Amino acid sequence: MKKLLFLFFAISMALSACGTASSQPTPPAQTGTPTATATATQTPTAAITPLPTIPTFTPTFDASTIVTVTPAEKSICPKVNYAIPFENGFKKIDTCFKTAEQDGSYPVACLNKNLHYEILDYLNSGGDIKTILATLDEYNYGENYLYVYKDLTGDTEPEFLLRDTFRYSSSGGYFFYTCIDGYYEIKREASQDTGVAIYSIRDINLNGIPEVVFEIQNVLVVIEWDGNLFTEILGIRDFGASRYDIQDVNDDGLLEITLSRGYPPFGDEQEEFPWRHYTSTYAWNGASYILKSKEFEYPEYRFQAIQDADVYASSGLNDKAYLYYQDAVSNVNLEWWSQERREFLTSYLHIPNTPTPPPSLQPDPAEYPSLAAYAYYRIMLLHLVQGQEAEAASTYQTLRDTFGTDQYATPYVEMATAFWESYQSAHKMYDGCAAAIQYAVEHPEILIPLGSDYHGAQSHIYEPADVCPFR
Repeated sequence: MKKLLFLFFAISMALSACGTASSQPTPPAQTGTPTATATATQTPTAAITPLPTIPTFTPTFDASTIVTVTPAEKSICPKVNYAIPFENGFKKIDTCFKTAEQDGSYPVACLNKNLHYEILDYLNSGGDIKTILATLDEYNYGENYLYVYKDLTGDTEPEFLLRDTFRYSSSGGYFFYTCIDGYYEIKREASQDTGVAIYSIRDINLNGIPEVVFEIQNVLVVIEWDGNLFTEILGIRDFGASRYDIQDVNDDGLLEITLSRGYPPFGDEQEEFPWRHYTSTYAWNGASYILKSKEFEYPEYRFQAIQDADVYASSGLNDKAYLYYQDAVSNVNLEWWSQERREFLTSYLHIPNTPTPPPSLQPDPAEYPSLAAYAYYRIMLLHLVQGQEAEAASTYQTLRDTFGTDQYATPYVEMATAFWESYQSAHKMYDGCAAAIQYAVEHPEILIPLGSDYHGAQSHIYEPADVCPFR
């Protein structure tokens, strides 16, 4: 359907080109690519209102600083009495399921929600945990119960991890049974409305304690023993992932978690449009796993190139940011976007196999000059944060020469001028950013073409501080 839709657009655009020709400004020659050098720390002057605080770029974690967790003292578990039978809910549930299969009824009544605590009582009264494992196998719960009998705390005494998903039901949860002072306790539990899968159990951050990686309805959760409890050291609240990988992606000796996202949540492309595939990488920072990078596939629309470039610039990836800003100016293959285009596409996609061609939509005349002028302004900033003042001055002059009289680009030229004049007074990025951000506060309409609610669910909604994130 999408290919057909864009074919209609291509025909419409070709027909409209036969009438009134519309052209975009030819990008002038650019100065050399900025080099990736460190940004100097700036000291604010007393006359400037403090700027909003922005997150600083987290440096790569040094694997040599890893602190190995001290193994726990060996647990003392209840003395096993092999004569105690395990007569509990397993047999009752299995019999109930078989009866329900025969009469075709939904076996809601079969779900024994207290089974986890029956297991706990059995173990604390001297029951043998291996009997539990044998019972799970005997009643063929292999596909419904995933159990792990392994040391998860470093005390050499195996823990019993039960992940249950009740047969004929998507509900379930996970339960950690641990020996503490002579008794078993459930040290962590969670019941879910959907099934739980265990993706990995291994020491991925190299601290001597294995991490348990769960996937719960496409939400990834990493749990680790902290000496007292099983705590969550990562919760990726990102639905719709098509793939997870645990691997060393940056050759630092530690394992990173990568999440590949293919499709919008629940496949609702109409509501999320436009949508791009992406890969998120989560890295260990010494205390938890944090989002290190989020890489989208190459942009289809010009505004996406701007947003990607801004992310790269804020992350210190200056060379990549420069290339994307350049693409926003000169790449003729990037598509235009507008409120009207999104409204049409989202409504049109709800009507499959419609025989009526789409109406001839025209680009918003303000979009290209707005985004291109903003791109030149951000290239100017990239030069300045690297001490390339001559190149910055050249880019600023190019911006003025190219868009100084364009009615749609004028606000961005004015913002660049506000920055430039304030910067020249003391040659401090802080001063220039304060002026640019203040201009954006007073002219919030300049933020809309960069990223607003009509740019889709993945779009960043721009705020004044976003126009100058350098300090």
